Amino acid sequence: MRAKEFKIGLIALAAGLTLYFGFSYLKGRDFMNKEISYYVVYENVDGLTKSNPVIINGLTVGKVKNIQLRQDFNNLVVVELAINSEIILGDSTIAELSNADLLGSKAIRLKIGPIVDPLEPNDTLRARMDRGLAEYLDNVQPITDNLNVTIRRINEILLGLQGSGEKITNTISELEITLKGINQVLNENKQGFALAVNSTNEVLINVNNQINNLEPIFKKAEGVMDSLNKLDLRGTLIDVQDLMKELKYTISAVNQGQGTMGQLILNDSLYINLNQLILDLDKLTLHFNQYPKDFLKPLGRDSKKMKGLQPLNN
Repeated sequence: MRAKEFKIGLIALAAGLTLYFGFSYLKGRDFMNKEISYYVVYENVDGLTKSNPVIINGLTVGKVKNIQLRQDFNNLVVVELAINSEIILGDSTIAELSNADLLGSKAIRLKIGPIVDPLEPNDTLRARMDRGLAEYLDNVQPITDNLNVTIRRINEILLGLQGSGEKITNTISELEITLKGINQVLNENKQGFALAVNSTNEVLINVNNQINNLEPIFKKAEGVMDSLNKLDLRGTLIDVQDLMKELKYTISAVNQGQGTMGQLILNDSLYINLNQLILDLDKLTLHFNQYPKDFLKPLGRDSKKMKGLQPLNN
């Protein structure tokens, strides 16, 4: 009797141990490999729980062993990681809290940089948050909003088209009738269109001939342009500029009263004297025409006196 009870007890113990180890294995506990504890401090663990995996390049190397809220340190969350002892971590290692899948399960991904100073057990890793799916959803939100606006506009267009089916059908029918009429006109006037096309071809030929006749004129024009290019236009322009400068200087001198022309323009007395001289000459001429003897008599007396004179003897 006792032997039977002993066997039943052993079976129950074995079943209990099997359930314990099996449940622990399912939770990620590995009894075969030795584990080393490291710590990470986060402001927010965003749903991280015990036994969530610790991953390096897609390979699970440990699990979350414990999570503790430290109210004495501004409500920071301290996470204890149990990592395979064969994994060597350095002081540049980053423990990034991220999504393990699309369902929102969490995992800690280790970013191992160059190992200059290896960490000791129970050291603290550098922490970082990866928004993951939430970041993608934030980026998708503007696209979703634009899509909603587009769908709303399409609905408005469709509502506006309700009851317009008959109008569209009538429009299509009228368009078909119009096309048939155009085809009929084209068939009835094939010969006329052919003549028009031929006439157009003749006009194009004449235009082409006229263009060919213009080629000699263009060549002559090119020759004239070459001749102009050979002329010393620069020297001519310089001479004209010099002439303009001299003319400008002369006009300036006249305006300042220099020279005879300047005196005539600016000096009234010279103009008055010259005008008086012209009047006197005019009167003298008029008097000479009316009384020529007054001018010839003195000449006659002088000539007689000269005739009466005897030459001196030497």
